[in-house]
Amino acid sequence: MNKINNKRFISFEGIDYSGKTTQINLLKTYLETRNEKVFILREPGGTVISEQIRMILLDTEHDAMDDYTEILLYSAARSQLVQEKIIPLLQQDYFVIADRYVDSTTAYQGFGRGIDAEIVQQINQVATRGVLPRFTFYMELSPQKAQERRKQAVLAIDRLESAGIEFYERVFNGYRTIAQSSGDRFHILDAEKNIEQIHRKIIQIINQQI
Repeated sequence: MNKINNKRFISFEGIDYSGKTTQINLLKTYLETRNEKVFILREPGGTVISEQIRMILLDTEHDAMDDYTEILLYSAARSQLVQEKIIPLLQQDYFVIADRYVDSTTAYQGFGRGIDAEIVQQINQVATRGVLPRFTFYMELSPQKAQERRKQAVLAIDRLESAGIEFYERVFNGYRTIAQSSGDRFHILDAEKNIEQIHRKIIQIINQQI
């Protein structure tokens, strides 16, 4: 495979209710005002096959799912997304914005579920074909605050959200560890700050490096 130019590949990370979707939509609007082509993808999902896998993963009836089954399903959905959407879109000079990507697997299945780091890394490499974002914006929010936001939203929880506060504490700490090893790709943003303030910071980071 030819080397992919990842300068237009951006991912957003963070536990649910951290405000990822809001910031993704603001960024899309901003880029489009500059006459850029923008495509938003969500994980797991984004293709017909990947969306079918998403249904299996998030279904609360599948509470007996093995941890290794889980990581392989997430990674299978990602593999299809990379090959079918991400690589072709980057080759067409789109800005590709991913709502979650490979760091979610490292945080949730690696740190959260406790799967060996070397195994996680190997699976991630296969699923992504080595294609990583140029920018990853991590919306940092404590599990306790996320829980408060979920209760205020009065939304049903999916299979992963039902994992419990201790699981999310491990995920939270995992993201911090990922940030320390990801160089200038990974940017931590305080998800409790004003929405517009966060948006301006994202734009500043992107404009400084593209």
